[in-house]
Amino acid sequence: MHLSKTSLLAGLQCRKHLHLLIHHPELATFRESPAIVTGRVVGEHARLAYPGGVLVQRRRPDADPFAQTRTLLDDTSIPAIFEAGFQAGDIEVFVDILERRGDRWNLIEVKASAEVKDDHIDDIAIQAFVLGQAGIPVNRVKHMHINKAFVYQGNGDYQGLFIQEDVTERVRNHLWFITGAIDQLKEVITGPQPERHIGSHCNKPYECEYKPYCTSHDAVYPVAWLPNGAQVTTKLIRQGIYDIRDIPYDTLNSETHLRVRRVTIAGEAEYLPGANAILDQLACPRCYLDFECIQFAIPIWQGTRPYQQLPFQWSCHIQHEDGTLQHEEFLDTSGDDPRRRFAESLIAVCGSTGAIMVYNQAFEKRIIRELADRFPDLSGPLLALNERVFDLLPVVRKYYYHPDMKGSWSIKNVLPCLAPELDYAQVGQVQDGTQAQAAYLEIINGSLEKGKRAALIHDLREYCRLDTFAMVRIAEALTEFTS
Repeated sequence: MHLSKTSLLAGLQCRKHLHLLIHHPELATFRESPAIVTGRVVGEHARLAYPGGVLVQRRRPDADPFAQTRTLLDDTSIPAIFEAGFQAGDIEVFVDILERRGDRWNLIEVKASAEVKDDHIDDIAIQAFVLGQAGIPVNRVKHMHINKAFVYQGNGDYQGLFIQEDVTERVRNHLWFITGAIDQLKEVITGPQPERHIGSHCNKPYECEYKPYCTSHDAVYPVAWLPNGAQVTTKLIRQGIYDIRDIPYDTLNSETHLRVRRVTIAGEAEYLPGANAILDQLACPRCYLDFECIQFAIPIWQGTRPYQQLPFQWSCHIQHEDGTLQHEEFLDTSGDDPRRRFAESLIAVCGSTGAIMVYNQAFEKRIIRELADRFPDLSGPLLALNERVFDLLPVVRKYYYHPDMKGSWSIKNVLPCLAPELDYAQVGQVQDGTQAQAAYLEIINGSLEKGKRAALIHDLREYCRLDTFAMVRIAEALTEFTS
């Protein structure tokens, strides 16, 4: 059985993850996120810095990447090898960039992040370990990542997009840990499935593809659902307490945690009085507003930076004094920078009076401020919008909780409890913000067949429309139940 770098990193995150990956791959829930696509694009772009480099073929059924790597290592005319494959015993790794330096090599790991992270050192140390076992003389070890200060000036000029940090000493000092960890992980594979309850490790550093499976086999109300409760969760699990309903009262100090415990034990929603008094004071027309943004690791629009939040879509449900609803929307699928049109249409639809309702105001208000900075001639009316913003989230958090919200007041968790007739699963391929970004990327890259593109645009519109209609229904439900 061959172990990959990916499986070893999974084991470092969670021993149970590794065991399931090896023995029960069919239980995993995979989906290709924008982060995976971004990683591929960044890797391909990084190779441009090494002209004359050769890519090892590993995707074809007849490919032997290890044999091809050996041939390329012996050809001194080749300055760099991309995706070079190496084996050491039962472990195999592929190196992003192997740069020839005389009779030695620089190991270069490419990451789509903007900094060196601890789990990246784990990643690189596994590669360095295997290369050492394979007899490859490594000169320096480098981490190549995105420079967030880079501003794209257009015309395909990406000079300065990447930063290379020398992490040789960090990796060398970490090899002792990796060597011992590999031996322990091999024992995990051959032993029984480790017991591990869901917790913060399910999402860090990466969201585990076995999270749905593990959640379905955990407690009905896992203690990991306590909001911002990673330390408390760890302590409770060590004490053998796995379900929120079993937590002793005097174990918790946080009022929020005590509330979650109380409502979960009661088994029904808790409505506190007062929400209607706040919401009834808001001026009409009320604009329920939501944005969708894209973050490009490699900017494609002039004047933008890596990972800058760039808005491409808004939805607005306008609730008039008599209670009637009007829906307006904006979605640019041209592939051109949409921000000017986004800002102008937003100003037009929101008018100059009434409350602008959002869910978690920090996001929308920041986007509006950045648009005001980008377009000084629109700054006045844009910043005036921010003065009218009302955040619905704190009201929901203060006055409502249901056990099925799983310790979260996100709109995706609240809506099924307050308005179960509305379902994000009904809006097709786009059911959350991550899928919205992925859909937008597919739509603008020009490779989709016409019918599929039209269907994806429809689903993207419906998703954003549901986000704003969800706010309308949540506000109505709170007003009804707390009046």
